[in-house]
Amino acid sequence: MREIARQAGVSTATVSKCLGNKRDVSDATRKRVLKLCAEVSYRPNPLVAALMRSRRRHLSPAAQLTLAYVTAFPTADGWRRHPAPIFRQMFAGAEARAAERNYRLEHFWLFHDGMTNARFSQMLESRGLRGLLVAPVPDTHTPIELNWEAFSTVVLGLTPVTRTFHRVTTDYYQSMLLVMEECFKRGYRRPGLAARLETIKRIEFRWEGAYFVACDRLGLKTPPSPLLVDEWTTGAVKRWLEREQPDVVIGPVLGKLEEFIRAAGSRVPADLGLVGLLVPTAGDRLSGVLQDGELIGAVAIDQLIAAVERNDTGIPEHPITHTTLGRWNPGRTVRQR
Repeated sequence: MREIARQAGVSTATVSKCLGNKRDVSDATRKRVLKLCAEVSYRPNPLVAALMRSRRRHLSPAAQLTLAYVTAFPTADGWRRHPAPIFRQMFAGAEARAAERNYRLEHFWLFHDGMTNARFSQMLESRGLRGLLVAPVPDTHTPIELNWEAFSTVVLGLTPVTRTFHRVTTDYYQSMLLVMEECFKRGYRRPGLAARLETIKRIEFRWEGAYFVACDRLGLKTPPSPLLVDEWTTGAVKRWLEREQPDVVIGPVLGKLEEFIRAAGSRVPADLGLVGLLVPTAGDRLSGVLQDGELIGAVAIDQLIAAVERNDTGIPEHPITHTTLGRWNPGRTVRQR
């Protein structure tokens, strides 16, 4: 900072103000200083900045080491009220790991007070927040366009609109292979995949790809054609069951899909097995794959803190997706081996 100040012909305090986007510096001076910073690849270390702010305000440094948990649901508490507990589990795991690392995780809703993405970015920057943990976006078309160069960012799940960032997620491909193997061991020979198209697209076709690979590996020559729909309807589910005659249904079955299957008259598991690809908790009555949401959140925080401490901001040149393996939950909706 002293060297940049010397070259720019200003004080070190002025350089600090330019980097902090303070208003009591002229635009011309700010542009000149930031141009020099870019030329020598200088960026302030957010941890040092937080320490200096805390010293000036006589606060504990830990009070300033805050990471942002960014959600983009239609409502501020949409992720808390969602029927799938994975959102709450991921936040709990992330919050606990952040506390272990002497950070604090604070929730920020992208659409608070009708903010634009640009205004949201400005708000985070003005608060000195440099690490963003982005929660899964509830659909495949909600845009998130922040000033990424100002932040270190890690994304939870396979959120299509933020696939260019480092991500932490369940290994959906491995989960499907695991499910198919467990079903085969239990004597099922007509496993049927059923899912909403938006879900299939969100997870980048990992379930669908692993399903067909597993069918080939297990020697299932004519498996049922998958049921892939925009929305669940009683008619579509009933017609598929009658046409394809699966002996076990695999998919995100909790909710409407299970309701429509049972309404069609199938007894579970006597007539038809049900396997969930998103089983909420260990010991659940639903057989299928467990996602460890708390572990995913904890791993994501470790990755985010590493990026913050490296001062690694912006869109990465080589984004990395970290995956956690799914685990089988025996449940009571399939027959015994």
